[in-house]
Amino acid sequence: MKTFALRVDIESSKGIREGIPKLLDLLKMHGIKASFYLVMGGESNIFELLKYRKKLPGERKIKVYSRLEMIRMLLFPNDFVSKNKSILQRILDEGHELGIHGWKHRAWIRGLDKINPHEHIKKAKEKYQKIFKQDPRSFSAPGFAVDDRVIKSLDKEGFIVISDLPGEKPFKMTNTNILNVPITVLGKNNTPIIEYLVSLGKKDKEILEIIKLKISEKDLFSFYIHDLFEARFKLDLLEDLFKFIKNKQIKNKRIIDYLPA
Repeated sequence: MKTFALRVDIESSKGIREGIPKLLDLLKMHGIKASFYLVMGGESNIFELLKYRKKLPGERKIKVYSRLEMIRMLLFPNDFVSKNKSILQRILDEGHELGIHGWKHRAWIRGLDKINPHEHIKKAKEKYQKIFKQDPRSFSAPGFAVDDRVIKSLDKEGFIVISDLPGEKPFKMTNTNILNVPITVLGKNNTPIIEYLVSLGKKDKEILEIIKLKISEKDLFSFYIHDLFEARFKLDLLEDLFKFIKNKQIKNKRIIDYLPA
């Protein structure tokens, strides 16, 4: 049986406020449940920006911030989780999955070798518990960056599902209680497929046809999007994709729903 999973990475106040409510409305309209993953530590301060400035392959080519917004973030980084609690709570209230996407995105993706991942995971978990009054059970790493330290820490802190390692179907991590549910459709350098195709100059109709073809090739069709881009600018494309999935009677699951009963 073919199944479909949508992962939404949340990394900004702008994306939360301008993208997430509209995306939630669209998901409700089409009866789709998604898995949201939230960066818990807010924006990086100037010291973190300087410390973790390593260039990465596949960095975002599409501009999502104005120069003024970038200056504001540089000087006055905000805690977009606490400031947008009501919007984020709606994710849980409407039956979606809400997991953790690390503590600070930049530090993790550009400096995993320099940080103590257990400290980051523990801080993110404690803040999640404080705000949402429940334990987080799922995790996706910024930039799909995981190592043995990360897996051991997640297992120790009680996480039971991740979405970070490649594959075509879910698989249990050796000597852990963690199930990995892979993202099976990606752009170059693990970028979101829609954003990647847009960066190549593809139009929405072309993108939809490319994704339809990939769906036909997969038993598990899973892809991810961001609050800042697809949730703000590609809702019409997402709606056409959701209609296609429903017409083909492809079963929709949250990532956590792939755990054995």
